[in-house]
Amino acid sequence: MRRLSNLPPTPKVLHKLQEIVASPDATIEEIAEVVKLEPGLSARVVRMAQSTQFGRGATVSTIMEAIQRVGLAGVHELVTYAVAAQLVGQPLQAYQLEAQSLWSRAVACAIAASSLAERSDVDRSDAYTAGLMHGIGLLVIDRHAAGQRRAPTLVSSGYPLDYAPAEHEWLGFTHADAGAALLELWGFAPDVISAVKHQLDPEADLEHRKLSMVLATARWARSLFCVPEEKIPELPSPLWLEESGIPIGEFGEWLGTIRRRYLIACGELRLG
Repeated sequence: MRRLSNLPPTPKVLHKLQEIVASPDATIEEIAEVVKLEPGLSARVVRMAQSTQFGRGATVSTIMEAIQRVGLAGVHELVTYAVAAQLVGQPLQAYQLEAQSLWSRAVACAIAASSLAERSDVDRSDAYTAGLMHGIGLLVIDRHAAGQRRAPTLVSSGYPLDYAPAEHEWLGFTHADAGAALLELWGFAPDVISAVKHQLDPEADLEHRKLSMVLATARWARSLFCVPEEKIPELPSPLWLEESGIPIGEFGEWLGTIRRRYLIACGELRLG
């Protein structure tokens, strides 16, 4: 991780935003000033705030209006979306993944994870963040592959392990390990780091098991929506479902709701 010189810069705005939002005296003006520090991010935040995912689809033209639209509770999720969109703005050659495909997976996973969090005592913002960042390790390994004379094309084995078998055979670690290392380097919350690290095997997470279960289950919905060519299990692991707070009897209705939310978001929150 530390040898790579072409990694994206630390998304410092997220950490500053977390500090402000955590304060009981936080104001919209303070938040707006932080977001304005990155002009490219500001423009994306304004555009995303116009979507029905975060508001009612009405026109928003300034950062202040965007924050007023989503409120103090929603601004962290909105800015996290915008930061994630900046990070996945290029195709991954080693995985043969287009940028828009990578972004769609992140959006689908975030929507599913946040919905599951609402059914349990998992923090919704943490679930959003873990969902959006769950594939960031792919970017790390792709950057490493770009500097190799003979880098393999990494092929997915399908849910739940995704590209892990191919990565492990080549490198001895996986995109889940690489993603967690990058998030730790960036100073993300320990529970988010742990969930990204254990997304392929959430039962191994001894400290933040429930968020890992939520993320692992959300990845099933992501695969169903975004990777139709891959064969996946009919359902996620029953244990993962149970610990994510969704009974089998409610799974179909939940999935229908998530699919509708994803289709709306997918049409509105495109890269570019």
